[in-house]
Amino acid sequence: MKNIKQAGTRWEKQVAKELGGKRQPSSGAFGTQTHDASLTGDVVVKLPWWNKALHIECKFGYGGFQSLSLKREWFTKVRKEAELARRYPIVAIKFRDVAADRETAKVVCINFDTWKQMMREIEYLYHDYLNLLKKQFEEDNDE
Repeated sequence: MKNIKQAGTRWEKQVAKELGGKRQPSSGAFGTQTHDASLTGDVVVKLPWWNKALHIECKFGYGGFQSLSLKREWFTKVRKEAELARRYPIVAIKFRDVAADRETAKVVCINFDTWKQMMREIEYLYHDYLNLLKKQFEEDNDE
């Protein structure tokens, strides 16, 4: 059991490092105990282009290298915590004991409504960027 816990902690640290985020104290348990939404979740990632930070619950194992069991309670928990903290809820999962094709061992899951909201933000940024390019093009041609 200790090895699985250690592997889970390594996964949290890896997620934080790879995404430029911060691992929460006690994997978010401190925030749950103190009812402080800002300290919940395993990892928090703040990216300048998103309206909200990413609230990530990390899961390691829960099966072998070919399949794993997803639990709806993970998604319910991360959604509730993320709402209170005003973040996007995400579950980051890593299969265990993967020797080949390691890229498929790491998966990010978000609920459909969160995905739609994030896509709307990207669309807004895209149109904003196009308007900026158009303005720049017009200014360059006026000179």
